[in-house]
Amino acid sequence: MKRKEFQHVFDNGERYGNDQLKIYALSNGGSVSRLGLVVGRKFGNAPRRNRFKRILREAYRLNKSLLSSGADIVVIPRQGLKELTLMTIEEKFKIILTQINNKLKK
Repeated sequence: MKRKEFQHVFDNGERYGNDQLKIYALSNGGSVSRLGLVVGRKFGNAPRRNRFKRILREAYRLNKSLLSSGADIVVIPRQGLKELTLMTIEEKFKIILTQINNKLKK
């Protein structure tokens, strides 16, 4: 996704989240969903940021089938994110993807 597309999702998308993740989602009218990640320097050093991105991409890959229609999704980690394990992030991500899917169906 390009900067302009990120901004479009921020401006027009629905906001979801929990204590560790903030997620913006917007229907893109297609059948393919896209994932965008925004991980700033406040989140940690480069290896920590890159690890988070790898884990989140994998969590998305494993659960993208929960979305029945195409959506643009932008994920931002919150300061409270302490555990960087695939299992914990995947559990939280599944819940949010289900919420996004339910909202997009309406």
